[in-house]
Amino acid sequence: MCASRSACLTCLRCSPNAPLRPHVQRLLYRSISHVASVLMSSSLPKASEAVVICTRNRPDELERTLDSIAAHPPSVDLLLAVVDASDAAARTRTRALIEDFDSLPSVHWPYTDMPSLARQRNAAIDRLPPSVEIVHFIDDDVTVHLGYFEALSRLFRRDSDVGGAGGVIVAPSDDTTSSVMERLRRLFLLSHPRAGHVLPSGCATSAQHPTPNDGNGLRETEWLSGCSSSYRRSLLDQHRFDKNLTGYSMLEDLDLSYRIHRQAQLVVQPEARLTHRRSPRNRFDAEQYSHALTVHRRWFVEKHFDAPHPAYWWSLVGRLFALLTSSALHRTAALRGLIQGVRTVLSRDHPLLPP
Repeated sequence: MCASRSACLTCLRCSPNAPLRPHVQRLLYRSISHVASVLMSSSLPKASEAVVICTRNRPDELERTLDSIAAHPPSVDLLLAVVDASDAAARTRTRALIEDFDSLPSVHWPYTDMPSLARQRNAAIDRLPPSVEIVHFIDDDVTVHLGYFEALSRLFRRDSDVGGAGGVIVAPSDDTTSSVMERLRRLFLLSHPRAGHVLPSGCATSAQHPTPNDGNGLRETEWLSGCSSSYRRSLLDQHRFDKNLTGYSMLEDLDLSYRIHRQAQLVVQPEARLTHRRSPRNRFDAEQYSHALTVHRRWFVEKHFDAPHPAYWWSLVGRLFALLTSSALHRTAALRGLIQGVRTVLSRDHPLLPP
């Protein structure tokens, strides 16, 4: 018997037939997976660019996305990598979709750790072959328009100062805001007149919405949406998605792109367009969303802006005012989520908010 059985991991002297402890099994699995990924990456096509799609239990949505790519196969040198955190049944369907997809060289990578969009994207970066210089991230519920990847590829090839780029995101039900409401949002630092700007409240305006001036060339931005964002591999070797984010990983795109923005130029290429269908599957309800938004924005401002963060608290006053005066169906649930989120922030009772 070992002197300290509690420290024994796989000692065969204790019991040659004893099962491995769970944490040892996880360690061995990750080690084997890492070795396998290295071997697999060396056997992948030596593409110069890669499309990364992270998914979980949405094979139907993914199929529509793949169909949109197949409708006009990209002419650039691309590898498609799907990182799949689905449950067993959905994973089988997803694997079959990738095996049948012949418009691009494709690979299906199962992801068996705790579901996390941020970690799945990091796993993809780790496993892509060394030949990949540009990484295109899109969501599993988008419709890619003709020429999307070509427009982004041309941009990176001709302008070495551009470190990241995204396309114009068409959403089926973009809500319009009245001029009075927009002025109130700006007053409470929930919005800003400049598109693509990140505010010290943790809010941000998008430069990726369609505009009447889409034909006027590139737009500069301070951040990029995760459903349409492409980066140079060299920058992703320096900056990764925050591994502390799990599940839906809210604001993972804002965090990564805002860090990269401080080092390299980010732009929106209006010639690259996709439609974000916004699948309702695997999304928060109104209360969960409001709670997560409150907590994750606090995490973001603490990470990127100096204390004491008065802009963050002022924006919460604006959100409270907006909910109290709203007639939206889920107003009460969103209000509960906001109040719970404030309690979480004050108590620091969340993994993203260390004591």
